[in-house]
Amino acid sequence: MTIKGWGAVAALIPAAFAAFPAHAQEALVTEELLVSGGVEPIPTKEVASSYTIVTAEEIEKFQYQDITDALRSVPGLHVVPSGARGTVTSVFTRGANSNQTLVLVNGMPINDPSSPGGAANLAGIPLDNVGRIEVVRGPQSSLYGSQALGGVINIITKSGTSDPRSTLRVEGGTLGTLNTYASTGGSFGATDYFFSFSREDTDGNDITPTRLRDARGEEEDGTETLSASARVATTFNEHVSGSVFLQYTDAEADTDADGSTAGFVSVFQNFDSNFESQRFFASGDLSGRFLDGKWRPRLSAGYSAQKSDSSDNPDPGGSIFVDRAGNEGATLRLAFDNAFDLTPQHLVTFGGSYTRDEFESDGFRDLGGFIIDLNSDADTDASAVYAGDHMTFGERFFATLSARYDMPEDIEDRFTFTVAPGYYHPETDTRVTFSYGTGFKTPSLFQRFGFDVNTFGGFPSGVYTGNPDLKPEKSKGWEAGIEQGFFGGKATAGATWFDTEIEDAISIVFTGGGNSTAVNIDEFDTKGLETFVEFNPVAELTTRIDYTLTILNADSFTTTMIRRPRHRVGLTTSWEFLPGTVLSANAEWIDIHRDIPRDSFGFYLDPGPYTLVNVAASHRLTESVKLTARVNNLLDTRYEPANGFEAPGIEALAGVTFTF
Repeated sequence: MTIKGWGAVAALIPAAFAAFPAHAQEALVTEELLVSGGVEPIPTKEVASSYTIVTAEEIEKFQYQDITDALRSVPGLHVVPSGARGTVTSVFTRGANSNQTLVLVNGMPINDPSSPGGAANLAGIPLDNVGRIEVVRGPQSSLYGSQALGGVINIITKSGTSDPRSTLRVEGGTLGTLNTYASTGGSFGATDYFFSFSREDTDGNDITPTRLRDARGEEEDGTETLSASARVATTFNEHVSGSVFLQYTDAEADTDADGSTAGFVSVFQNFDSNFESQRFFASGDLSGRFLDGKWRPRLSAGYSAQKSDSSDNPDPGGSIFVDRAGNEGATLRLAFDNAFDLTPQHLVTFGGSYTRDEFESDGFRDLGGFIIDLNSDADTDASAVYAGDHMTFGERFFATLSARYDMPEDIEDRFTFTVAPGYYHPETDTRVTFSYGTGFKTPSLFQRFGFDVNTFGGFPSGVYTGNPDLKPEKSKGWEAGIEQGFFGGKATAGATWFDTEIEDAISIVFTGGGNSTAVNIDEFDTKGLETFVEFNPVAELTTRIDYTLTILNADSFTTTMIRRPRHRVGLTTSWEFLPGTVLSANAEWIDIHRDIPRDSFGFYLDPGPYTLVNVAASHRLTESVKLTARVNNLLDTRYEPANGFEAPGIEALAGVTFTF
């Protein structure tokens, strides 16, 4: 089941190790330990900020298809796809902006330097090679540096097991969906390996809602995603081990980009607009154990390259626009990190990192004779040092202190810190935690140096020009939580209040003539409550209910505050009512929230609440064959996660998995 609690990586100073996990520590994950992108597992009763771990077992049980499915089960998060599966998807953590959540794969940042705000696109990241997903909420910059204002999502991939094992899975269903997955893993001597390949393809639904379609009627907006990954790790001797991870993803999605007819009539249903992306991630590390294991240094490196292209041709009877726009972003990260057992009560960590981000755009947009060249490029470097101490006082009290000093190029240096004490009372199975931390985010390269076309209702209205004088966004936040066990661990309940202030938030403003740029606005405050109740009366049955309250306070509402529902309720439940036969369901209710209308400008709107219910079932025929079935959006709810972009209705799929 999912391991969830109100402990945090904020208390896990080893996670500050630039977070490239060494394979030797992967096997140390047990029910009592938390590992979050670092090399040092810490007992969950000794950590202090809010976290959620989605395990590989839960991914299989609920038949989540991609990262966005899995993240919907996490309290404090709101996942917003821009239409069908595979389209650009954002995540909002505790009311923070989507680009204020740092996303990692095996500790390597995958936020895209070429995206407008520097956010990560969570669409198209498959789950077939994922061992677990760890989410930490609240400011985490003292561990991870820039971008960790709202929280951190770390996607940790699978390692090989001792016995070689291969899996082939095929599923198909409505909406013309056919998904294929293959993987193999194992070990020989001191080396383990895991390789995976997947193809996900669907004809999809029309992402433009009926109210915005034209006389040409409904169409299908399909997506296709190909992904391959490899992870190899080895122990060279008793002192040194290492690992390498590679992943490549190629995705294509129909997007229905806004357009206009020759008669200046807005067109939102665009039959041949297309978005393609290629992403390459690579990371590796060398880890050591010296001085009888007390000193554990690690040298790590990571590289990501992300390329996206949008294209559009004139449609007969539709839009006359032509689009040929491309963006490329790359990130290089190097780190040298150290963990040292100063005493049995003090785990001291220290180290430094270097990061380089690059961004380039090219192409043009022809908006009915209004031609704009989209050529810009920029790069930036940053270095950082950090130190921390994880302390235990007996078996009840624990605390973490961490501090980090970041030195980004051409931007003021930033000092961040975290203080995270806690207390566990084993006699009553009660845990009380508190955390206070600071965070920051440097402006994205696009926000500082980018160039693009502004359109409203499909019409060109001016251009966006970057602002090189932007200041970093800054945050400070605290949380206090309590978790209480009942009936010998068969039930658990918890609540956490959080409060975060964000200063110098970056927003887009119009400067006249339809032109725009990015500026720092006044601060806004996001606070709220995360609560849960979990029941595990028997090993075969588990149910969990989460509730999240998010309150935004600001002098004036801006576009940086949209798509944050005040209330959100989540439910996950599973029951293995017969050996090898599992029924599961997950649901979420999203409250009314504010958004920007796709078909007009100058006004906000408040989409109504909606409910999503997904159900799944699996039956193991033999040790080598398992049948699966699931229904997404069981209630056939019609909703627009982003206004003007409709999500799929009810979808049914069935599949078979072979293991050998």
